[in-house]
Amino acid sequence: MDLKRRWQALRKTLQWRRRLRPGGKAAGVLRGAACFLYGFLLGRLRLPADLTPLGPGFAAACGGGIPGAAAAAGVMAGAAAGFGPAGGLRTAAVALLVYACQFLLRDWRFAARRWFAPLTAAVMSLLIGAVYLHGARLNAPAAASLACETVLAAGCCLLFRAGLDRPGTKSGSLGLAALAAGACMGLMDLRIAGVISVGRSLAALCVLTAARAWGAPGGGLGGLLLGLGLDAAAGTPGVCALTMGCAGGLGGLAESRSRLPAALGAVCGNAAAAFWAAESALRTGLLYEFFIASVLFLLLPEKLLEALRPEREPPGSGALLRYQMGRTGLAAAAFQELNALLRETPEPGRNDEDVLTVFDVAAEEVCRGCTDRERCWGRDYESTRSAMQAAWGSMSARGSAAAEDFPTWFREHCRDIRGYTAAVSRELKALTRRRQMKQQLRADRALLDRQYADFASVLRDLTAADRGQVREDRKTGRNLERFLRECAPGVLSSAFRDWNGRLHVELSGEGKASLLRRQDWLSALSEAAGAELTCPDPQGERLQLYEREPLEAEVGVAACCRRGRSPSGDVTRSFKSAEGILYLIVADGMGSGPEAAAEGGAAAALAEKLLRAGIEAETVMRILNTALMLRSEKRLSSLSMDLMSVNLFSGEACVYKYGAAPSYVRSGGRVHTVRGESPAAGTDDVGPDCTRLHLSSGSAAVILSDGAARAENVGDKLLSCTPGKLRELAGNILTEAAARGGWEDDMTVLTLSLTKRGEPGIS
Repeated sequence: MDLKRRWQALRKTLQWRRRLRPGGKAAGVLRGAACFLYGFLLGRLRLPADLTPLGPGFAAACGGGIPGAAAAAGVMAGAAAGFGPAGGLRTAAVALLVYACQFLLRDWRFAARRWFAPLTAAVMSLLIGAVYLHGARLNAPAAASLACETVLAAGCCLLFRAGLDRPGTKSGSLGLAALAAGACMGLMDLRIAGVISVGRSLAALCVLTAARAWGAPGGGLGGLLLGLGLDAAAGTPGVCALTMGCAGGLGGLAESRSRLPAALGAVCGNAAAAFWAAESALRTGLLYEFFIASVLFLLLPEKLLEALRPEREPPGSGALLRYQMGRTGLAAAAFQELNALLRETPEPGRNDEDVLTVFDVAAEEVCRGCTDRERCWGRDYESTRSAMQAAWGSMSARGSAAAEDFPTWFREHCRDIRGYTAAVSRELKALTRRRQMKQQLRADRALLDRQYADFASVLRDLTAADRGQVREDRKTGRNLERFLRECAPGVLSSAFRDWNGRLHVELSGEGKASLLRRQDWLSALSEAAGAELTCPDPQGERLQLYEREPLEAEVGVAACCRRGRSPSGDVTRSFKSAEGILYLIVADGMGSGPEAAAEGGAAAALAEKLLRAGIEAETVMRILNTALMLRSEKRLSSLSMDLMSVNLFSGEACVYKYGAAPSYVRSGGRVHTVRGESPAAGTDDVGPDCTRLHLSSGSAAVILSDGAARAENVGDKLLSCTPGKLRELAGNILTEAAARGGWEDDMTVLTLSLTKRGEPGIS
């Protein structure tokens, strides 16, 4: 029975915890009670010239739901308690009409706009004020007072709503400060022993906290503004503003020191201003209030003060990084301009596309002193031109000119047909050589142009301008500093997130050894950072920790050599970058044996270095293609290449191909066949084929070299492959391809399986 009672009590506790969540019933009741109490405090406030804008402004900020009803009821009760049923009728009417208007129009689309609530507060304050002015004497001061109350009601609504709806933004912080000031003003009349005001004590605590977080300027300005509000509510012109402004300014001078000097400075500043400006009764209260506030300030938890402290960039921090990134960006722009300049450069020399220039040059050489020159190349030029065009076909096919290529009438009229034929042959060979040289020059210029474009892409990738900047994670850094200060003094930490959003943590310092002696050091650091961390090399001088990827990859390789040739010309690489990107590379060199292996190994190694440096995969493939084309001028050099990248955080995948065999990717219950039309790398100046996919837990892929592509129905086999059989599938594909090809080529099958971390995967 005792066990049963305990179980029932536990169930009730869990039910209350569920209700206390933001959407639970108990949370709604508590929020309504808080709105009622705060509205009650603001409803009792009356500023100079009988202005009461704070209560209606708060009622408008709470909206037309249950919190708005509670706030309006609180304002009405506060006005009745503070000014009597008759004196508080105006404030109560405004609050009631504000809530009624928002409640009745809450289903209209415009009621959700930011301007609707402030407009409602202003209009209702203006209408009720106009009704009261109609029965009284209308004069300029009364009209100015009404206008001021209308504007203040709308402004208070804006501030209070920002504090309630957007507490994490800059406007929300200002709204929270306004809410705190309103609470202090509403509690001004609540006194302890008839001397100490609870509202002024809370205001003093707020000033001390602001001075600690924002320094002397923030503390002084915050104390001055808060003091002006207290003076307006209590009718003590200038006293609270002077004392709290001086206290905040002097307390903020000790911002970087411990809290005791800040508290002493604030108390001294308040005492000096109070003895100078306040009367004896008020002076005594201010001295007691600031003393109580300083004690409470010393007892506040450090976490609260750190949460209130703004995130500041230390002097000079990031300036060097911005300078270096700026220089890199300028270099990228310069290479881009150089690339455009090379594209616009005209080709020098004669026009070798017009074949008749061959005959014109030969005529200049042979026919210059001939007596029939004017007849052949002047009066009968059209006939001569037709004869040259008729002779061009056989000449270009043979590569030289002969007398028989020309028409009979031309041979009979020409006085030196042999000399003219020899001159045409020489010019034809020169034309052929010039065309070949220009073609090679255009190819070299295209490669140079591609190199400059690739350099510009590399520099742009390094600046990370297109993928989001590397940013410091200051919240995680503060949490780690707090943890290390308690358990491993002397360890320095830094935390940042790369362009992929992955958290990087670096630890250094003399206390690193003491941290590593703890058995649970990695799990403790993960808990402090708020993310599961992994440390590839805990023995390094500086500990590099990374956020663990949500997707876990398993890679398998099955390969065999061509019969009688070793080693294999197929080279595979698989690795993860620091950003959490998995790369799979299959490079198939020309032929088999050591030369093909060296070719594929060099290309795969270069690709890995560039990818680890943070260069985009497509740019890496283009750089490899350009390098192989330049190398082909000395020795024929080409290879087929597969490159697959998988983002282990988002599941985004890209498959790049240069002349490679089809790949197969299983995702979402179907198999995608990824084919490419680009030729092998090193044969043509074209970009790689790119296919983008989205992978999730349970996805799998098979990448084949050319030799292994002889296997049939690979996609169907991958689709029907059960968990734990992926490696067996790779072996079956390799065996089938070898049987069909007779072991006449190198064969490689690379497999990939993805699982959510902690779930059973496909092996």
